[in-house]
Amino acid sequence: MVTKFDAFIAAVSAETKIKFQPEAPGKYQTTLEFEGGRKQTVHIYLGKDDAGDPIIEYFSHICPVEKDNGDLFFAALITNRRLTYGAIAINGKNLILKQTNLLNNLDPERFLKSLSYVAAKADEIEEELTSNDNE
Repeated sequence: MVTKFDAFIAAVSAETKIKFQPEAPGKYQTTLEFEGGRKQTVHIYLGKDDAGDPIIEYFSHICPVEKDNGDLFFAALITNRRLTYGAIAINGKNLILKQTNLLNNLDPERFLKSLSYVAAKADEIEEELTSNDNE
C-alpha cells in the first residue's frame, strides 16, 4: 500500500509543483505559504481506519499545550464545534488540526482540498489562539 501512496504523492507533486518531503515510509510533509508571509506545515501519513481500510491522515500543529491550560482547551473545543471538516486534537504536547480521507478512489482534487483546508484552518486557529506563526 505504501507504493500506491508514494505514487499518488509523486503524481500530485508533479502536477502541482508542491514539494513533499518524505519523513519515513508512508509519511510526508509539506509547507504551504499564505498571504502576509504566514506558513503552515502539514504532515501527510498513510494509515488504516478501524476496518483496516487505507486512509490518508493530514495534520498540522496549531500550538504547544501544557496540561493546566484550561482556557486554551476550552477555546479549542468551541472552535472544534465550528469546524466544517477535521477536528482539533492533542498529539503529544501539541494541539493539532487533523483530517482523514480514504485512500481508495481518492482523487487529486479532493486530496488538495483537504491539504489546503488543514493548512489554512490550522494557521487561522493558531493565529486566533496564540497570535503566533509557528508553522
